Amino acid sequence: MMTLPHRKLRFTAALTLLLMVHLSAQAQVAIEDSVVKIVNQYNKFSWYTPWASGATGKGTGSGFVIDGKRIMTNAHVVSDSALLLVYFYNDPTPYPARVMMIGHDCDLAVLELTDPSRLDTVPALQMKGLPALRSRVVTYGYPTGGQLISSTVGVVSRIEPQTYVHAGVGQFLAVQTDAAINPGNSGGPVIQDNKVVGVAFQGNSNLENMGFFIPMPIIEHFLTDIKDGTYDGFPALGLFSANLENPAARAYAGMKENQTGVRVENTMRGSGADAVLKKGDIITAFEGYPVANDGSVNWNGLRLNYGFLGDFRQIGDYVELDIIRNGEPKKVQLELKGFNPTRNQSNLYDVLPKYYIYAGLVYAPLNLEVLKTYSNNWIADAPQELVYESIFRPLIEHDFFDTDWVIQIRRLDHEVNVEESQYLYSIVESVNGVPVHTLEDLAKAFEENTADQHIIQYQQGNRITVLDRKKADAAHPKILESYAIPKDRRL
Repeated sequence: MMTLPHRKLRFTAALTLLLMVHLSAQAQVAIEDSVVKIVNQYNKFSWYTPWASGATGKGTGSGFVIDGKRIMTNAHVVSDSALLLVYFYNDPTPYPARVMMIGHDCDLAVLELTDPSRLDTVPALQMKGLPALRSRVVTYGYPTGGQLISSTVGVVSRIEPQTYVHAGVGQFLAVQTDAAINPGNSGGPVIQDNKVVGVAFQGNSNLENMGFFIPMPIIEHFLTDIKDGTYDGFPALGLFSANLENPAARAYAGMKENQTGVRVENTMRGSGADAVLKKGDIITAFEGYPVANDGSVNWNGLRLNYGFLGDFRQIGDYVELDIIRNGEPKKVQLELKGFNPTRNQSNLYDVLPKYYIYAGLVYAPLNLEVLKTYSNNWIADAPQELVYESIFRPLIEHDFFDTDWVIQIRRLDHEVNVEESQYLYSIVESVNGVPVHTLEDLAKAFEENTADQHIIQYQQGNRITVLDRKKADAAHPKILESYAIPKDRRL
């Protein structure tokens, strides 16, 4: 065998190392060129004074260039924006941008520049799949406290569903690393082998050196969803199931010793599950993945609840379930629908508050934003019947998941409504005998009444209040003028 002199070996090794460093530096420069800083001049409206201009402010975040001359970032980086400016690596010029598509549930957004030609020479970052546990990743971004781009190396320590703080409700797959996600880092790419494996999006204030990023299955779902020019969101199965870890429960369900699964407890009206499943059905497999007695499936070496497999499919898709019904195995096709049983429990963004004012009484739909007007600790301080109706009742009494309520949130002082403060944050059941489920119902009931009085009935305790119609009609424009309210409604 031919051998090289020792000096040549050292020279060859040094040359190889130098070449590797050069290539690595080239790749890093290419990545940095594609990572941007985003400045959001936002305008956040108040649900307590819904007719007024919102509170303005400025926030910063990160993003990165993807195919189609687009920029990907987090939804929370660009929410409620009045003006978006994008800054590129080593370029002090601000470039105006706008939101093309946004998904508040999955905390993702795609932007486009007002002048897309700036992206002609900027490489789009390529994407790859889910990183392995204990593998190394690098997070890029523009964290608060500095002007230059930053990169942080971390190790993937956990892959499991987490609550996405931006929406504040529901869970999606997330990846945890020991690289901290600091303010300003949000929206930046998480890189492995020079390809994107996720989008940095939140940390944990109680723990140091820990951050989370949105993995590719969620990103791919979002990008596939928006190809038609609209964002439809993630589907929901629309069912409640019970684990069957107790052998006695499995025997009662008529399952054999080698069978595993979960029992259908209930389905939500209008959901895909409601059309094909019955109470007492046993779900034994989801899209071919066996369902364990604790409701989990083995997905790519990870134990996930079977319901999360629906997150990887689009609204309108069908999934196949293996079930046992009355002791007999069968297969059913379940349509995944755009079905949101927690719609009133989510934080709201990019929407103008709805309201209706009559004679100084301010009404609004019951949702989480309205509950938050009560106090910062609304879940403990707000009337418990409101918390129950909005948050818990839809989960307990499934026919109420799509019910809307209207409540009185303010009284603008005037002699015509002097006694009405006792009914603040009360649910309106009817006005003048007309059932009220929307602000449109409320407005119509007031405005079509020709009787001498308005009778407002509240849900709690069968309470009623009475307004003199003619006096209320006369006072109404004066109250609007006194409080500088330009319009009495946004329905």
